[in-house]
This record gives sequence, C-alpha cells and structure tokens, in this order.
Amino acid sequence: MSPKRTVPRPELRCPSCRFELERFWYYCPNCSRALQWRDELKETGAECRYCRWMVSDRHRFCPWCGRNITDAASSPEPLRAPKGFRFERRCKRCGGGMHYPMQHCPWCGRAQQWRYERFQNECPHCNRGVDDWMDTCPWCGEDATGRDLIPRALRRVRQLLIVSRITDWGYRVILRPGVSGVDPDTPKVVEVDRRYVTGKRRRDEISWNTLTGLILHELGHSFLYHHWSWTRTGRFRRAFGEVRKAYRVSDEHWVDFERRRIATTLTDYVSRYAGTHPQEDFAETFRFYVGRRGRLRELFSEFGRKRKGVIVFEKFLVLHDFVRSLRGWR
Repeated sequence: MSPKRTVPRPELRCPSCRFELERFWYYCPNCSRALQWRDELKETGAECRYCRWMVSDRHRFCPWCGRNITDAASSPEPLRAPKGFRFERRCKRCGGGMHYPMQHCPWCGRAQQWRYERFQNECPHCNRGVDDWMDTCPWCGEDATGRDLIPRALRRVRQLLIVSRITDWGYRVILRPGVSGVDPDTPKVVEVDRRYVTGKRRRDEISWNTLTGLILHELGHSFLYHHWSWTRTGRFRRAFGEVRKAYRVSDEHWVDFERRRIATTLTDYVSRYAGTHPQEDFAETFRFYVGRRGRLRELFSEFGRKRKGVIVFEKFLVLHDFVRSLRGWR
C-alpha cells in the first residue's frame, strides 16, 4: 500500500517583497501590499464571491469582508468549527465559533474585536495589534508607527539634528498608548504617548512646538542609551553624575517642553526637571543643545546672564565635543 500523499502548505510570504507573513493578514507590514488568502489547498472548496478569500460552505457571512454569502449550503444554525477552520472563541451575539482573526462573525455578520496580546503595540488608526518593527498595519494598511500623524514635528526634529550636526543613529519614533519614553533594552525605539496626538479631549492636545520638544527630550534618552559606553568616561561622570543610579522619577512631573529659554531656577541645571535624575539632566541638555542648533556662544551668553554654574557650561561642552568626535570617526 503506497503512503498517503500530503499537499505541502505554501510558504506564507508576500508575493511582492517575499516578506514572511502570518495567515489572514490583510496587508503586508513590510511593503503595504493588499493580500488575498484564497483556498489554494482546497481545504474548504469555497471562496467569498466578493473578496475571493477562503470561506466555508456553511458560512452565512464572509468573516473577512462581512458580506452576506448565504446560499443553500449555509448552516441555519451557528456551528462551532466547520471544515478548514479552528475554534478560537464564540461570538457574543449568536454563540457561533470563530477562527482568529476573523473580523466578522460568519454566522450573524457582527463585527468582532480581538485581544492582540502577542503584539507589542496598537495601531493608532484602527487600534489593532502591531509590532514596533512594522511600517504598515497588517489590518488596516495605514502607518503602523503613527508617524503620518506628526509629520510637522518629525520634519522639524530632523532639521534641528542636521543643523546641530548630529548623525542619525537609526532611531525610530512610534506612537504608543501610555507614557512617552525609551526602553534601555531597545534604545532606538522612541515612544511618544499618542494621547497627545489622537486624544479626543482638548486638554490632551499639545502644540507642535511642545511635541517637537518632547521628541527631542526622548531622543536624548535614545542617544544616551545608544552610546552607553560614553557614560563610563570620567569627564561625563564629572558633568552629569552617575546615570546608572536607581531611577525614581514621577511620570506626572510637569515639564514645559515648548520652552526654549534656560530656566533661572536651579543654578546647576538647565531646567527644574533636569534636577530629578542624571538621565533626565542629559535628556534636557540634549534638548536645549539641539533646539538651539548647537550654538554654544549663544547658549553661554544666556548662562552668564542667568548666573548659571560652571558645571552647566561643562555639560554642554562635553556633549558638543562628543558630537564632534562622532563626526570625526565617520
């Protein structure tokens, strides 16, 4: 008796860029190509007549486009798992079984929402799961990072970095629900609280200048983490202190990121928030340095008028010399 032949499952890759995909994604997260999942292996023997995606003969609605596809073979009662599909959970309206990630119930047509727990982030456009490396949302096809919502601020930041002669170190700005910040384990990923951009309440909205200052501050953290070995040098420690000490800074501490002038309070810091931790001290120094286009003569003149301590001059000199050394290495 000859062994039973099995048809190999086709490799799940984008037809355009050959990027590895997960089944039933709507768009390629790498090249933004719209995808179509047809019944190539004849698992169900049926496809939606509208979107041409794989469906079951027993379905009454297409679980992918939500159209009514009821015919004589459709089940009058909701089923748990028809052939070709797995049971993941039940519809809250009709109790029918659904396979992840069906966007509509195949029995009653109700739009569905899933918990995208295995993803790192949420798309700012459709609130479905995305990963930090994705450029395109695999569900709605929009910008998964949310950078298309803040082009003005990002353009301003890039211009300031170029004028300050700071080479791009590969940072990646993304909008994320929660607080703004940078994880030391992923120093190139700069997270910005999307509430400031997509918030429906007026008090959650901030100006473009404030958003630019916020991004520059978080880029200061990213720059520091990316060049962490620099923090071990004696000159850096004398200027900023020990950046490895325990971080105990309240996230609710108010910071005026729109302010471009050096604060008069705290003789040894550029702002009150800079005095909360050495890492915040560097991030604020970086923000003022880039925001003022690296013009030390202009900055030092302001330090003199506001009677800042010698240590503030040294902080900007340390940063300025390090930036110059990076350009020299390149």
